[in-house]
Amino acid sequence: RKFAYHYRDFLIKALNDDLPYDDFVRWQLAGDELAPDNPEAMKATGFLGAGVFPTQLTEKEFESARYDELDDMVTTTGVAFLGLSIGCARCHDHKFDPIPSRDYYRLAASFTTTIRSEIDVDLEPAANRQRKSTWESKLAELNAALISFEKDDAPKQFRDWLKNAPAITSLSPWETLEPSSIKSSGGSKFEKQVDGSHLAVGQAPNKDVLTIVAETRRPNLSTIRLEALRDDSLPNKGPGRAANGNFALGDIKVSAQPLDGASPPTEVKLTGARATHQQNSDSLSVAASIDADPVSGWAVDVGGIGKDQAAVFDFATPTGFEPGTKLTITLTFNHPNNRHAVGRFRLSVSDRAQPKAEVGTVGLDAKVSTALAELRETPDETSEAWKTGLGWFRTTLSEWQALTKAVTDHKSKGPELKLAKVMVSSEGYPHMSHHADGRGYPHFYPQTNLLNRGDVNQKKEAVSQSFLQVLMPSGQDGEKWKAEPPQGWDRTSFRRASLANWITDAESGAGHLAARVIVNRLWQHHFGRGIVATPNDFGFPGERPTHPELLDWLALQLVNGDWKLKRMHKLIMTSSTYMQSGEHDDTRAKIDPENVWFWRRAPQRLEGEAIRDAMLSVSGQLDRKMFGPGTLDQNMKRRSVYFFIKRSQLVPMMMLFDWPEHLVSIGQRTSTTVAPQALMFMNSQQGRAYAESFAAMLAGKDDSIGQAYLAAIGREPNAKERQFAQAFITDQATEYRDAGRNDAEKVALADLCQAIFSMNEFVYVD
Repeated sequence: RKFAYHYRDFLIKALNDDLPYDDFVRWQLAGDELAPDNPEAMKATGFLGAGVFPTQLTEKEFESARYDELDDMVTTTGVAFLGLSIGCARCHDHKFDPIPSRDYYRLAASFTTTIRSEIDVDLEPAANRQRKSTWESKLAELNAALISFEKDDAPKQFRDWLKNAPAITSLSPWETLEPSSIKSSGGSKFEKQVDGSHLAVGQAPNKDVLTIVAETRRPNLSTIRLEALRDDSLPNKGPGRAANGNFALGDIKVSAQPLDGASPPTEVKLTGARATHQQNSDSLSVAASIDADPVSGWAVDVGGIGKDQAAVFDFATPTGFEPGTKLTITLTFNHPNNRHAVGRFRLSVSDRAQPKAEVGTVGLDAKVSTALAELRETPDETSEAWKTGLGWFRTTLSEWQALTKAVTDHKSKGPELKLAKVMVSSEGYPHMSHHADGRGYPHFYPQTNLLNRGDVNQKKEAVSQSFLQVLMPSGQDGEKWKAEPPQGWDRTSFRRASLANWITDAESGAGHLAARVIVNRLWQHHFGRGIVATPNDFGFPGERPTHPELLDWLALQLVNGDWKLKRMHKLIMTSSTYMQSGEHDDTRAKIDPENVWFWRRAPQRLEGEAIRDAMLSVSGQLDRKMFGPGTLDQNMKRRSVYFFIKRSQLVPMMMLFDWPEHLVSIGQRTSTTVAPQALMFMNSQQGRAYAESFAAMLAGKDDSIGQAYLAAIGREPNAKERQFAQAFITDQATEYRDAGRNDAEKVALADLCQAIFSMNEFVYVD
């Protein structure tokens, strides 16, 4: 999941900025509904997509896999925010807690249509607003220049031209069609170019069907031409949108009807086909675009990429109506190789029989020819003929072409907003790619059913959203917390927003429990053991709180303090309980050997990430750059939170210090003490590299021993430690000099730094 790291970035930013905890929870469940214009809220929804995402599925596994996804969302939400093992009720009523199976499925209904998507999110709204403003100002300036030319210069030049214009006695063989509409099944957008062509902009869809409507007054149409034109904005300059610049026209269809709608559209049968270039004479030929196979068709690879191309298709019988004809042209691009649609195209028609396939701009159409002939007789500047003639004439002027191209290029370039691809969990966006998409994997089912024993083959009735009865007032249902979408909103169901309302309602919803769970986690973080020793299970199978009144008081302090966590950290860390001595007391130890009542401040070993980060920081190697993609490189210098997680390529040092399973919620990490941990400090290349860098920072400083202790463990060495350290450096340096090394003192200091890293004081918070 290349773009899931934005969720991690949200967590870091939210905790650093002290985002109120209720918003912290709400955004992770429904940030896309509660604050869709806030990029952090959108990133937060990655929480729901952080679980297992199996993509190698058979058709028989589709529905069960989706219920597994729902289970992950429900279970993780339950243990993380409520400290309840709600997932136990998937197959039967909970054996210990008052959570019936029906409650589980009604809670799961909150996520019925929630899926993973990868969307573009504006992570720099202020800067992007400035970019857009600058772009709009420039566009207004270019448009003003064009309008001024069209209003003043072009009419003057047209008047002069009309005085000496040659007689027009014949029509051009080709008439460019001016589309009144271009519809794309894949959401493609097209911008008109000065030569009558249309250029695709934005991201190319995997498959596309273009439906183009245009009008002509030319009678007896016998041929239609499709030009596929190169453009610098296309891959390899096109003319297609595939990565190599190719396209594949699987099918072309044409229908015609009178402009006045006197009769319905009739399909125009296409017969012969010719092209300037075709990829082969079989499935990728121009003839294949009018065969019975809707996939095979005209392509131009093997010599045709980056060049203008054209294909002409003959009508079986001449077509046309008086006073004009409405044409509908359908171009289908559905080749198995994705994004094989045309990038820039131009359509034209002819009344000539079997003209050859060639690329080229076209001459006058019948309407323009008639208008110019009329103006030669009566140059009335208020007439429709004047508008038609002037409209054509200005397109022949180099000044107009340059001004129009400047506007078109500026529009095509866009304001260049800086957007980031982010994995979100939402509704209504295109689903994230899945290997079973080609076999019809639906990603979600429109309703959630109550399942007998959790079996998708034993469905009971469909359920509507509600919440846990045990955490609602008696007789209350979920309607109290129902969130209504704003007027005109139709993308999401707002069920997750309703869930967010309930789970953070400290008065009558689950908020009082959510507050207890998080303050218990804070207590555990600082003391190593929570007031409830089972932080992910506040139910009957979990441990009872050792200090229930304290837990309640802390939860109330959190809620009354606007759910701010930094305030709670300070409250805990300035308490007499936290600041008390860690000394052992035999009398107290006999009463409470496990320190359940917190009669002493027990030292806490740092997690693996913090140990590695501390070594990097103390040695001066820590790269403090924040946010962005992670890496699998175990030698990176950023904080360990930026490691990319790949189950088949885990980071050895992290595993050595009890890195947890990353696909499930871990309430409390294990903390083992094994010999390889000491060997990492003593013998590993990584540990030695940190020590050498630390020593290089200390070299040449006054009292390098004292500086080493201060940097690594935050205190000066006592007299005995200083004496021992100096003797150690002297002995090591003597041995290195005897061995012929010129850097004996430098290496000896690195040995001391490595020894300091190996001290318990370095890896324990005492």
